[in-house]
Amino acid sequence: MDEHAARDAVLARAIETTDERRETWSDADRMWASRTAAARVGEGAADDAFVGARAALVIERILTRHPGLRPLARRARPRRFLAPLAAAGAFVVGAAGVDIGPAHRINLLAPPVLALLAWNVAVYVALLVTAGRRATTARDDARMRTAAAAGTAPGPLRRAAAAWFRDARALPKKAVPPSLAAAVARFAADWPALAAPLWQQRAARLMHLCAATLAAGAIAGLYLRGIALEYRAAWQSTFLDATDVARLLHVVLAPGSWLTGIAVPGAAQLQAIGAGSAGENAAPWIHLYAATLLLVVIVPRLALAAFAWAAERRAQARFPLVLAEPYFQRLLHAWREGTARIAAVAYSYAIAKPNAEALARLLTRAFESAVDVQWLPPAAYGADDVPSPPPTPLAAAVVVFNLNATPERENHGAFAGALRTALAGRAPLTAVVDTSDFDTRFGETPRADERRRAWEQVLGDAGIAPLFVRLADPDVAAAAATLTTRLSTMPA
Repeated sequence: MDEHAARDAVLARAIETTDERRETWSDADRMWASRTAAARVGEGAADDAFVGARAALVIERILTRHPGLRPLARRARPRRFLAPLAAAGAFVVGAAGVDIGPAHRINLLAPPVLALLAWNVAVYVALLVTAGRRATTARDDARMRTAAAAGTAPGPLRRAAAAWFRDARALPKKAVPPSLAAAVARFAADWPALAAPLWQQRAARLMHLCAATLAAGAIAGLYLRGIALEYRAAWQSTFLDATDVARLLHVVLAPGSWLTGIAVPGAAQLQAIGAGSAGENAAPWIHLYAATLLLVVIVPRLALAAFAWAAERRAQARFPLVLAEPYFQRLLHAWREGTARIAAVAYSYAIAKPNAEALARLLTRAFESAVDVQWLPPAAYGADDVPSPPPTPLAAAVVVFNLNATPERENHGAFAGALRTALAGRAPLTAVVDTSDFDTRFGETPRADERRRAWEQVLGDAGIAPLFVRLADPDVAAAAATLTTRLSTMPA
């Protein structure tokens, strides 16, 4: 899945998971998107192809109804102008920054190019440290991974450059209806978190390119001024003598000396052009500094820009969107299987046929596909044995309790917890508490609220949030919306 398809998928997920009451995107819309996408990609398509095609259909239809969402849904432009514009600006800055001044004297210990060299060497050291921390992260345990990750965050300059590539635009409050406001907010939170590594790769590529052109501009500025003016090279220092300066320049200018064949003068020659002297013609020194900039700055920075560009292209073509999330898994399961198979068991409760049929309707709406509810033998009160779920792949499992019963941690809670453990890794488990009989007897009273809180406490201790539904006469839309939201965040 490429970047654009992933962006559509994240926006479609935000719309479908926040529209619990189906005010913007109905059940019929969801079924249509799945059927049409399945027909377009075919049975043999990859999972990401189906998800991307379906998301594109969702966005296309949503935009026909709510054009105000278009600025957010519009795919980001490549912004190809950024790189040449920034590179040109860096070149101009580099050319202007090497102005030596009216005296036309180059202090060998303090030219602008020396600072440029020092800055780039510092950047390389920081990159090596970061790479070492990442390598350590890959080898160490979770605790060490967390600590290392804290030290590898991009710096402020990289973050500022990455902000240029953000494509999650803010929308005016009146641009979309209230039913879409939650979707816009979720997308604005989800997409930047997912796309940040890609934006940072783009920022890295841009910064390396600008650093290279900045150095190229500095070289061009030196040579262009040297054609019309004579620079004189000298040095002066409060703390260093000629021997110290010779040692320093032999190290700093070694790459340039190797490339040009020009030897870096020794201490005796440097003593002659020290403080108080007229200096000497700066041409050899300009050649040395230019060649050093070429080898130390321009070539490595262009190589780093190429590596960042390659990483950017890989991430753009194969965006790391995790399809193992429950939302995507339900879509894929419905596409691959056609029918969502669900195991259901009633605990100490003989569920009536109309109630069971109502549960099936609720599940059909929640899974947006046909469902096959396989009822396991009812579990007797106090039973220790957990029924074995069917061997076929399951989309979910449901345990049904009766609100008439007083919940007990050692019975109801223990059974739900054991069933959840038995299904771990296979299917998510949800608990439905049928309120039909209790509502008929007591209605909406403080006693009903107290009983519901008791069930929430007992099942919550087992790691399950109960769904209270009057299965004899359910509000299918509301119950299915709640169940869909829970399944979207519930691990298998």
